[in-house]
Amino acid sequence: MQITLASMLGNTITVDDVPDGADGADAADAANAAIKDQAASTTTCTFDVFDMHCAACASLIEDKLRRCRGVTRARVHYSTQRARISFDPALVSEDRLLATFDELGYSACTEARQSRAELVKRQRQQHIWKFGLATLCAMQIMMLTLPRFLAGVDMEPELGPLLDWAALVLLLPVVFVCAGGFYRGASRELRMHRPGMDMAIVLGIVSAFAGSVWHLSAGTGTLYFDSVAMFVALLLGVRWLAWEQRERNQAAIQQASNGATTATAMRFCGDGRDQNMSAVAASAVRPGDRLWVRTGEAIPVDCTLESGAAVCDESLLTGEAAQVRHAAGETLIAGAINCGGAITVTAVATVDESTERRLLSLADESAKPETLALADGVARYFMPVLLVVAVATFFVMLPGGISIALERGIAVLIISCPCALALAAPAAQARAFAGLLSRGIVLRRVAALDRLVEANYFLLDKTGTMTTPNLIGLSGLRPDITQAQALRRIAALEASANHPLGAALRAVATPEPHAAGLIVKDLQWTPGEGVSGIIDGTEYRLGRTEFVSAIAKLPAANADHAHLWLADHSGPICAIEVGETLRPGALDLVATLKQRGDVEILSGDHAEKTTRIAALLGATATPGAQTPENKARRVKALQQAGHTVVMIGDGVNDSVGFAGADVAIAVGSATDAARSSADIVCTTDDLSTIAECIKYAGRTRQVMRSNFAWAIAYNVIAIPFAVAGFINPLVASVGMAASSAVVMLNVMRLDVRSA
Repeated sequence: MQITLASMLGNTITVDDVPDGADGADAADAANAAIKDQAASTTTCTFDVFDMHCAACASLIEDKLRRCRGVTRARVHYSTQRARISFDPALVSEDRLLATFDELGYSACTEARQSRAELVKRQRQQHIWKFGLATLCAMQIMMLTLPRFLAGVDMEPELGPLLDWAALVLLLPVVFVCAGGFYRGASRELRMHRPGMDMAIVLGIVSAFAGSVWHLSAGTGTLYFDSVAMFVALLLGVRWLAWEQRERNQAAIQQASNGATTATAMRFCGDGRDQNMSAVAASAVRPGDRLWVRTGEAIPVDCTLESGAAVCDESLLTGEAAQVRHAAGETLIAGAINCGGAITVTAVATVDESTERRLLSLADESAKPETLALADGVARYFMPVLLVVAVATFFVMLPGGISIALERGIAVLIISCPCALALAAPAAQARAFAGLLSRGIVLRRVAALDRLVEANYFLLDKTGTMTTPNLIGLSGLRPDITQAQALRRIAALEASANHPLGAALRAVATPEPHAAGLIVKDLQWTPGEGVSGIIDGTEYRLGRTEFVSAIAKLPAANADHAHLWLADHSGPICAIEVGETLRPGALDLVATLKQRGDVEILSGDHAEKTTRIAALLGATATPGAQTPENKARRVKALQQAGHTVVMIGDGVNDSVGFAGADVAIAVGSATDAARSSADIVCTTDDLSTIAECIKYAGRTRQVMRSNFAWAIAYNVIAIPFAVAGFINPLVASVGMAASSAVVMLNVMRLDVRSA
């Protein structure tokens, strides 16, 4: 058995089933069966996760989930506050996964089990209640503490202890109720052997509280009740601020998802040869509907294959890079990409909120950028260093008295809490994700933002990306075929092409009255070259000169490579002249890109057209007729020359280049194949959104750098002051909260548009 799977390499898409012996066939069938069995036995579920305060929380949950028996894949994202888990239902249930979140101290839910809106409302009430109680108690404790500072030694002996014990009573609900979330966080960090931000907070609270209670019982030393209450209240305020920002991000994601273009499907109408097709929303597809899926499109719903064979890329669903061959009667999973010729399928299920799920699943597959990895490392290793500094400060100051030593040790623990450092990058990345999505841009891989800022060479596809094609006219029409007949053959051959040029050719084909639709058999598509098929027993080819010349001799005088051709074995039928217009925002995009580096048009079209469009745009042009392999080689050559390459395209023939580019951007009209390979996906047709994305990436980097600079400078300056005794615990608590608030307010400079 020989199966040719070459759709992504620019070769002709064919599937040959040649018996090479029973053993070979059995092996291939067994391999395909194993893949299908694995996909059938694995369920993927998305959980909304709450209470994640930084990227370290996401890493901790991810590590725990991957250790669970039956879990094959787990991705947890701080940016989207979601966990996407693939698991075997026979080995682990959703209830057990939810229990795993609960064991770690995080709340999680699925929309099917509990409304996210209800959980958000409940959590907001908890944030308000805890912050309000802590703030009220802190203010009352300050009122009780203030007379001692003002009166000093003149305070009545009986009144001082009374005020102190009253302050302790007011502090108890703050320490044992309001601060409960910090204890749960520190506990899970201890269980996972990953000390982090909550551990530092708890050490500061416990040491200051225990030291104050000991001093109160002994009747000597300094009390830190006001410092502890203020520390907890301010921390809760910062946590509430961060939580509200994340929820606003989530609301922006929801609005952008609901406002995105609805996925469509081609549905058959009528019976027999009188049947035709109409584009319908994927949400309107019902079981039993017959659909036509073109090359490069995603399967809109779960369906059964009617055609003889299909080749699908299921990597977005299974994680396996290999393409899978399916035979007639087999089930195709929604989301798989059709890499072969056009296929006919029968829907067996409906789609529910497909656009929202698709946008968020693209984001859920994103890789963790280097900045978030750095934040994880900081959160993991900063705590031990902080503890060593605090303990060393305590013992160094101990000869001067335990009261002084305790005060300085507590001040170090509080003021150097790594909240600001841990939030510096993740908060900015989360805000950037929501901000871009509100602009019609899906950030599949957050690391692409960093590389996009550094990019200095931009490769642009032409047809469908920078231009919109349109048919100018036919010339050299063969006498035995009318123009209407030629247009109908063109439309039939191009009906399976998921590309703007195919749409332009189909748009001009006006069926003759009462004419039956043409049936195309053995349809084969060669990316960047053309399409062939058999209509009423005659083989036709439509495409470039070299492609069509394989079955027909073209007139030498007209074979100038400036036209497309339609021909059969009897000779050329007509030459097709195709024009094109610039897409909205094309000039602005090129102008923005030229400010950052070189811009080059890398097109599979004829050299003459490529040069003309490049001149209109003010870009350079690579000689035309670039195959997918040539595009990939061009990307590699530029990278070897030291360039950071961004490739912008829309078609299946761009996917190979996308795989090698530093940043791959799929435009709004891109095929599903191109989208699955891209780092950044535009959901709008306006190219100016790409220019805005590049500018937004630059602002995001500036915010992250300023966050890191502030957080590092704060700790470098504040810790020595605390060690030297210039900062007491109360001032330290204010400074710590202020540093985190500065980071969050800086992040909010990255605006998110309202849908």
